[in-house]
Amino acid sequence: MSSRVKASVVFTSMLLTIMLVVGAVIGRSEEKTDGAYRPLSVYTEVLARIKSDYVEEPDVKKVTRGALQGLVEYLDPMSSYLSAEQYSEYKERIGFQDKGRGWSTGMVAHKRGMYTAVLSVLPGSPADKAGIKPGDLIEAIDDKGTRLMPPALLYARLSGEPGSSVRVLIRSSKDYEDPVEHRLERAKIQLPAVRSEMLDGDLGLIDVSVFDDNTAAETAAAVKKLAKAGAKGLILDLRENSIGDTKLGYKLAELFVSGKELGTLEGQRFEKQTFTAGPKSAITDLPLSILIDRPASGAAEVAAAALLDNHRADVIGETTYGLAAHQETIELEDGGALILSVAKFHRPDGKSLHDDGLEPNYPLEPAQLRLYRNPDQREEGYEDPFLKKAREVLNGTAEAPAAKAA
Repeated sequence: MSSRVKASVVFTSMLLTIMLVVGAVIGRSEEKTDGAYRPLSVYTEVLARIKSDYVEEPDVKKVTRGALQGLVEYLDPMSSYLSAEQYSEYKERIGFQDKGRGWSTGMVAHKRGMYTAVLSVLPGSPADKAGIKPGDLIEAIDDKGTRLMPPALLYARLSGEPGSSVRVLIRSSKDYEDPVEHRLERAKIQLPAVRSEMLDGDLGLIDVSVFDDNTAAETAAAVKKLAKAGAKGLILDLRENSIGDTKLGYKLAELFVSGKELGTLEGQRFEKQTFTAGPKSAITDLPLSILIDRPASGAAEVAAAALLDNHRADVIGETTYGLAAHQETIELEDGGALILSVAKFHRPDGKSLHDDGLEPNYPLEPAQLRLYRNPDQREEGYEDPFLKKAREVLNGTAEAPAAKAA
């Protein structure tokens, strides 16, 4: 069977399986037994027709596995279905230092649909040294295509012991037509610390690249240092920040607001959790602007949303991907597993970050973002549009954002 035909069969089975499950759920909710089983009979009939009338004998086991994988990934871009063989490999790889996330290569990857993009690249990492950039596409890992690879397994296959190597086929965002293979030697993870500096004499910049257990304390120290140096406003740079436990974003938000709700985590069968800043948690009342971009996710999203919705900060940049969910691993009887999003992080205003991402109240124009991502097209004297807008907002010279329609 050709690859195109296989993909067609998998896609068809995926849609039929989705119809089956959705129909079953609707039928159960309506307590109509015949309604719940009607999609099953349709699926069975179609599968039987494929098996008996298709141009050649299909591999039903592989088609069914592809359908299950497609069904789970249809739910959201973080969930995965793993066969028994895949789950065995996954369990081995999550034992590495980066816990199966692939950070030992220096890349943070994200699969959405058939494509896997590089969200961010750690400075000084193997990926950085190879010239891999955010926005590049990962076409294959060790000669295995990523398009039909479950997300959890894809990230895990980037992981390994420091000193081991992995081959990745990359389509550069500057030249998608000619993919280049890179051999990356995995390295011990060294997450960058919080960095800070004074800008324009009276504005302080705090660059938070990742979230770990030290981020809030390091940020607090940076705030105090900048305030002592005479900062009259702060810029918190969360661009390309996609590493770390999502809940750590609330610890960062607490540094700037006290006694306010910061967000919630809730799901169908997940006990709702509400995150609230301590009564005296804020360490500064300096005006604050936050920079975000599409790759900013998880902890970066909840921190920025908490401060925006509590009117403590303005958010500048572009709408984030929306990757803020709590996942659980559910083992199956056949040895496989579901890695399923069971709860979503919600903003203080009630909106789901996982569904919609975070939209800044000061969005940058598409033309500005294209130029920012294409250094070769910049003219002399070019200024980072994120920082430029943040300066304008903090100095009170920015045009007020247009009010949204109700």
